[in-house]
Amino acid sequence: MKTKCVFLSTILTMVLTLTIFGQTTDTVKTKTSIKQNDISSVLSKPVFESIVDSLNTKVWILTQNQYKEIMKTKMGETMTTMKNDSLTMDRATKETMMEGTHYFIFDVTNIKTGKEVADTSAKVEIVSPSKIISSVNLKPMMNHFGGGVSLDEKGEYLFTINLNVGTGYKTTQLKYELK
Repeated sequence: MKTKCVFLSTILTMVLTLTIFGQTTDTVKTKTSIKQNDISSVLSKPVFESIVDSLNTKVWILTQNQYKEIMKTKMGETMTTMKNDSLTMDRATKETMMEGTHYFIFDVTNIKTGKEVADTSAKVEIVSPSKIISSVNLKPMMNHFGGGVSLDEKGEYLFTINLNVGTGYKTTQLKYELK
């Protein structure tokens, strides 16, 4: 009986030792990929979020300085060099994003699949506190839409987001107070 225990202990020790020595010591170098909801993990809580018709929409409104700080991060580098189908962020697109006083980010995902909605375009109409109406075509980014907007007055703004989803339009409205 003692010989069986010693024999099994020896075999077990050899097997465990071989598996430790059998592991590779090479360091694997891989690039981190941007996950579907990385915009949410980089930014703070959205100023607006809603779920309508199985679409989860989130909106962030950042000052241009806050946006510039994000562009200095790893995600910003990825956004600058991104290639999404035929879309490349060139100098003109980057300058358009930096226009205005604030940066508007619109993220829309299908709650059933958890993926971004395909074949879409977005436009935001802005009504200022003094009832001046302006609109901005939001540029498709990695997994969201974005664009520079001018919020020059203090007070309550009304934003109407029109999302063209191939088969029709989805409209979302939100109010935002600039203090």
